[in-house]
Amino acid sequence: QRSELDPDHSIIGSEDCLYLNVYRPKRDSTELLPVMVYIHGGGYFYGSADPAIYGPERILATQQVLLVTIQYRLGVFGFLSTGDAVVPGNAGMHDQVLALKWVQRHIRSYGGDPQLVTIFGESAGGASVQFHMISPLSRSLFHKAIIMSGSALAAWSLPIDDPLALARRQAKLVGVSEADELSTTELADVLRYIDGKVLAASAPHLRSWFEHPIVLYRPVIEHKSVPEAERFLPDDPRRLWTEGYLVDVPLLIGTVPEDGAVVSLPILHNETVLQELNENFVKLFPTLLALNGTPDVVNQIKKRYFTGSSPMITKENSQQLTKLLTDAFIKYPVYLTQLEYINATSREQTTQYSFEFVGRHSFSSLYSQSNESHGVVHQDELIYLFRMPELFSDFPDDSAEAKMSSLWTEFIVSFASKSQPIDRVEKVTFKNAVPPSDDTSALISRDSGLDTEMLDVIAFWDKIYNSSYIAYH
Repeated sequence: QRSELDPDHSIIGSEDCLYLNVYRPKRDSTELLPVMVYIHGGGYFYGSADPAIYGPERILATQQVLLVTIQYRLGVFGFLSTGDAVVPGNAGMHDQVLALKWVQRHIRSYGGDPQLVTIFGESAGGASVQFHMISPLSRSLFHKAIIMSGSALAAWSLPIDDPLALARRQAKLVGVSEADELSTTELADVLRYIDGKVLAASAPHLRSWFEHPIVLYRPVIEHKSVPEAERFLPDDPRRLWTEGYLVDVPLLIGTVPEDGAVVSLPILHNETVLQELNENFVKLFPTLLALNGTPDVVNQIKKRYFTGSSPMITKENSQQLTKLLTDAFIKYPVYLTQLEYINATSREQTTQYSFEFVGRHSFSSLYSQSNESHGVVHQDELIYLFRMPELFSDFPDDSAEAKMSSLWTEFIVSFASKSQPIDRVEKVTFKNAVPPSDDTSALISRDSGLDTEMLDVIAFWDKIYNSSYIAYH
């Protein structure tokens, strides 16, 4: 894979990647503990279960659960498909299923309870959790789910129109000039001979503008020629989720305020790219948002996010680009996921969180290559759940960050380890205490989950995507 955290984007990792980590707290009791299985994000093309980034210490300190972090094949290696039974696709998702089966078979030997497994993930890892909720291959492998700032219903995660065309483009990029004439079997054979580092390095060249579309390889609907018992994703995830073809397990779901910064900051901090977007917004619209950029759709979005500004995106209103991308890519699909989950399952007890705590560390420094503050951005909530010694220094023991880390970790772990349900649809917000206070209750607020902002975002983007969505192809 290409390193997304390294400015030089060097090729790192190995094709020999199917490993998992099992962490258990030190304790004398022989009682089996609930198990939490973490699926990392990274757009299905980047990431790992490296303990230098997903350190287990904070979760283990609760003494309440075992933690398992898993890896799966990524990018072209995990999600290439020829659209038939030759290379059905979803290899990375099948890797995740295999890891969950391993947990069922072996976790008891480590002191874990195979009947109390919670799967959780962030970004594409969160979308993966949702895919497992609708996949017939994952049923009975887990018992609770936590979706963090990701969704299988997001435009960046929905199946592409023509995976075979993408496979042929990929082959041509690495020198297979006759790719269009090859049968799918011949195409697969040729690609298997290509050096893995060459394939990984070539993938970004499939993008049509700057870093977009960000997610090229992703889960696909497996072809009818694939035996039914082997299909991870048998149909469109939107239909499966909306019509209730999902496993009815307790769900915790949430976002952070500036999730879209992972997409907006690289644009805003590159003057050339920002100018291109301002000058060619209608043309770049489908690439950026997976939408047909008709004048009506463009005007609706401009009116909502950039009223009267010329150029459209300026230094003064740059936060609006982050808001637009947060709403379109994360909040809309996440809110829709929760609302349709409630409707499909008649499960009135769900919790939505909003992590709004601003601390000394932020992934924005990596997205923008600067020290400017951009609020709480995509992945920032993970800094308080996992130790990340490779990226950020530890918090001082008596700091507000350490206090928030304890509260946040306890909240996430308690969902997995405790059985008492809440009695309503609830929203839990984690934030900075104003004024600063030693009272930890000042850091958390609880409200009704289905608020007007949530319903407004759903209504606007439902109308936009239902009329103008263009699947990546």
